[in-house]
Amino acid sequence: MMNWTGHVLVDVGIAAVCAMTAKKEPTQLTLEDLDAAADEMERYYFSGALTSYLTCVFMNSEYVQPGNGAKKAETRKRYAERILRAHRAKPEESAKTEVCAFSGLPATHRIHRGQMPLLTGEDVLNFFPGGAGGLFIAGPYLTALQALPLGGRRSEGKLLIAHSDSPPLTLALARNFVEDNRRLLGLAMSGGLPNRDGLAEGLPREQASWDAAKKRPKYPDAKSAFTLVASDLLDVLERRSDVCNSGTPASLQIYWLSSSGQGPSLDVFSVPSNLIRFLSNVTQASTNTAWRRVVARGWIVEDAGQTPAATTRRSAKKPAAPPLSGPGRSRNPVFVSLFSIYAGGFIDPQPANRFIRRYLLSELRGSIAHAEDCDWKLVDLFLQEVLIMSPDRIQRIREFADALAAYIEKRNDAPFFQKITFARYPWILRGELVKAQRKEFLQAKDLLFALDDYVEVFEAEDNSGAANWSLVRDLICIRLVEQLHKTGWLTPEKLQEEVAAVEEEQATGTRG
Repeated sequence: MMNWTGHVLVDVGIAAVCAMTAKKEPTQLTLEDLDAAADEMERYYFSGALTSYLTCVFMNSEYVQPGNGAKKAETRKRYAERILRAHRAKPEESAKTEVCAFSGLPATHRIHRGQMPLLTGEDVLNFFPGGAGGLFIAGPYLTALQALPLGGRRSEGKLLIAHSDSPPLTLALARNFVEDNRRLLGLAMSGGLPNRDGLAEGLPREQASWDAAKKRPKYPDAKSAFTLVASDLLDVLERRSDVCNSGTPASLQIYWLSSSGQGPSLDVFSVPSNLIRFLSNVTQASTNTAWRRVVARGWIVEDAGQTPAATTRRSAKKPAAPPLSGPGRSRNPVFVSLFSIYAGGFIDPQPANRFIRRYLLSELRGSIAHAEDCDWKLVDLFLQEVLIMSPDRIQRIREFADALAAYIEKRNDAPFFQKITFARYPWILRGELVKAQRKEFLQAKDLLFALDDYVEVFEAEDNSGAANWSLVRDLICIRLVEQLHKTGWLTPEKLQEEVAAVEEEQATGTRG
C-alpha cells in the first residue's frame, strides 16, 4: 500500500485541511491552520455523530470508543493532543532517528490502523520497514491524515475519496466533500437528522441511515459511489476552469475503501485523462445543452426503475416517499455506462457502442425516442476524446450521412430511412445502399456515393480500432435524425410512426 495508496490518503487529508481553512494549496498552510483544523476535528470526532463513519476509517481509534465521564474525557483529551495536534507534539521515543514515510522529514510518531486506514494493527510486524510494528510519520502529516474522513464521503458504509494528478482537481473535489460533511454534522449535532421514516430537507446528496439497535439516526450515507464522484467531477470541471489545464493531461483515481476488521476492502477505479477532457469540454456552450439532457434523462430513467420496488417494500399504512434521485441518492446509468468503457483499464468498444446507441442516439426501451437528442457536435466530441477516433474519419462519416439525408428528403424515401436506421445485419445495410445508389443513378444520372466513400466510412481503421459496421450505422443514424429533424422532414410524430412500423415488422417476423 505504501507505494501509492498511502500517499493518496495523505494527499486527500491535506486537501481536506486546505478546504477546511480556505487555503488554495498546501504550501499556504500554517501551524495555525492545522490548529484550527484540529479543533474542528476534535469537536466533530468526539461528538458521537461520526462513529459509524469513523469505524470504517480509523478502526479501534479513540474516536469510536464508547464511554463517558471524567476519565474518558481525559483519555480523549490526551489522544487529541497526541494525534489531532501531532504537528505541535514532540517526537515520541519510538520515532526518534526515524524518517517520515511520506515527506522524508524526521518522524515524530509511529502509527497503525487506528490512525491510518488499511494498515495492520498496533505492534504487528508485517509489512513495515525494518520489522517495526507501525509506520513512521511526521506530525503535520499525521494531523492532515486525520482530516481524511472530512475530505471524503461515507458511501454505503465505506470511505469514498477521489485523487488526481492535478492537485487543484483533488482539492476541488475534497472541498465538495468537506462542505457536505459540515452540513451533515451541523444537522447531526443539532438533532436535525431524520428519523427512520423521514426525509430531511438537509439531505439533498445522501440518504438517511438508522441504527435499529440504538434507535437513533446514523451518519447519513451517500449511495452509488461512482455516480456521486462523476457528477461532482462534471460540476467542478464546469465551474472551475483552473482545475484541469488543457495543456497538461490529468487523470483521476476513485478509492472506495473500508478499514473495518470485519471486512477490510479497497476498490480503485481510474478515470483516464481523455475522459476527463471529454467531461471538461462537454460543458462548453456548443454541447452543454445536449449533454445536460442526456444526464437528466438518466436520472428520470433511474427514478422510473426505483419507484415500483420502493412502493412494494413499504407498508400500506405508511405514505409513499418521493423517488430519491440525484448525486448521492441514486445511480445514474449515464455515468455508470460512461465509466464502464474503461472498466478493464482500456477502451472497451462494446460498452462504448452501447453508450452511443443508448444515450447519444436516445435509444430507450428499444426505440429512438427523442430526435432532439441526436446532436452531432456532442457525438463528434465523444468520438474524438473517448474513442480517439480521427477527425478525418468523423468528417467522412458526417459527409456520407449528409448525402443520405439529402437523398431521403429529396425523394421523400421513408422506407429507405427505415431500413438504413434499423438494419440488423451488415448485408442488409449494404443491400439498401446499393439499391439507393442504383435508383439515384437511374433517376438523376448521378452517384449517391463513390466506392472510396463507402470504404473510408465502413471499412477503414484508425485509432479507434477495427471498423465496426454497427457503430458506423448508429453514427449515420444520429446524423440522419439530426439533419432531417432540422429540415422538418422528420417530426417527432413521424419518427414515432417509423419506430412503430419497424417494431411491428420485427414482432411479426417480416423484417430480416
